[in-house]
Amino acid sequence: MNFLTVKALIAFAGVALTLGGWYFDAIKKPYTHLFSPDWLPHARYHSALWLFAITVACLGSLDLLWGHYPGQDSQLAIWVAAFLPGLFYLSFFPSLLFRHASSWDDGEAPFMPIAPQVLVATVMLLVLVGALWLDTQLRLPA
Repeated sequence: MNFLTVKALIAFAGVALTLGGWYFDAIKKPYTHLFSPDWLPHARYHSALWLFAITVACLGSLDLLWGHYPGQDSQLAIWVAAFLPGLFYLSFFPSLLFRHASSWDDGEAPFMPIAPQVLVATVMLLVLVGALWLDTQLRLPA
């Protein structure tokens, strides 16, 4: 394993978040979020905010991972690159504490104990933590 593996794992988590967010919230039919006729305009606005915030954060993460700048590949750059998508994956959990909030799409009958996106968020957080652990191990003196 090397630093390229660390960067690839973090990039994977960020790209998956961005593409998955756009696909499941804006593209997949029947529409469940951004273009859902059942959602109020202000709820759609918040969905758009979420999608653009994810996109910008993950582009920033990719720039930290692959861009050319002073401090490139520093531990701080790698950790911030992981934090940016990680922040959005982490937000899946406290969001469930709000009364009447559900991680299941409206009208979707639960078919497993937790919603798939919460399971994916858990796995991606583990990927990010694993990448940061590997980064720390690779930086230890030989």
